[in-house]
Amino acid sequence: MILDKMKLDGKVALVTGAGSGLGQAMAVALAEAGADVAIAGRRADALAETEKLITGTGRKALAVPADVSKAADVKKAVGETESALGPIGVLVNGAGVYNGDETLKLAEEEWRRVIDINLTGTFLCCQAVGEGMTARGKGSIINVGTFLGERGHRAARAVYNASKAAVASLTRSLSVEWGPLGVRVNCISPGAHRTPMTAAALENPGTEDWLKEKTVLGRMGEPEDIAGLCVFLASDASGYITGVNVFEDGGGWI
Repeated sequence: MILDKMKLDGKVALVTGAGSGLGQAMAVALAEAGADVAIAGRRADALAETEKLITGTGRKALAVPADVSKAADVKKAVGETESALGPIGVLVNGAGVYNGDETLKLAEEEWRRVIDINLTGTFLCCQAVGEGMTARGKGSIINVGTFLGERGHRAARAVYNASKAAVASLTRSLSVEWGPLGVRVNCISPGAHRTPMTAAALENPGTEDWLKEKTVLGRMGEPEDIAGLCVFLASDASGYITGVNVFEDGGGWI
């Protein structure tokens, strides 16, 4: 049965950036599909909220405070996850930060901060988890990019767009390298969703209406919109899919 292939019973997932927004939605969705889920992020209070949502589904949860831009933190998170829950079969790299500074005013340290978290953090997590996955000959990695990685959209997003475009490229490279070893690597590129990251922009009059006009489906995304796609890519239902970048954006800017 096809629905059985969507189940994640017996799997262990690690989700970064799971304290809120899309990361939280994906972590809870994986638990609802049957996985035990470890969640990593920098804010212990936010992780505690997500942990409660996961245990509410009847699955095991583990909150691991970590900064994904630091290799030591990442290795520690992976080690604690596998010690407590078992070998990681699903990795979701949801941690990310945004910057909207004009390029001529963008500070070098801010450029490096965004690249370190969005790109280097994704790399470090893939590397740390990929070691075990490739040794076991199975696993699914889901990176999170953005639809802006291929579309300029608006000015003053250079470092954010560049970092996420690189995540999509990293995804393709890893899929080629690790596919023969049984590990699938895919990317989800979301459009504009109603999350804490977009909250400030949505306070500006007219912003939401403008976004809706630019989107084929005529609405903004909600965090739960990404849930089904995440479960699909994590599950055996997508067993012949790797190296793709799926635009989960309501048809925005087609």
